[in-house]
Amino acid sequence: MNLYKAHAVHPQTDVPLIIYFNKRDGYVTFAKDEEVIHILKSIREDLWENQRFLAGLDNVERLCHTQYPVSNFKEMIEFLQSVGFNKDDLEFKQMVLH
Repeated sequence: MNLYKAHAVHPQTDVPLIIYFNKRDGYVTFAKDEEVIHILKSIREDLWENQRFLAGLDNVERLCHTQYPVSNFKEMIEFLQSVGFNKDDLEFKQMVLH
């Protein structure tokens, strides 16, 4: 499997995400970056009282339940830009799976 991942912040909700691109199967998926969210929670307790951020977490949760079909890196970047990500903020690294 050719799997790539990048860390990013969702442009509308400010929720930290991990973006996965499965090159072999041709799709991109999202996951909440639980590690970063946990760190934020420990240093910014006020964030858990911020209704906008909490609503953003709910919205991102729905985003994470879908695989989005893309054919290649170029199409994936175009898709991510269409939903508001800045391509200059994304650095994809290939994952080595055992």
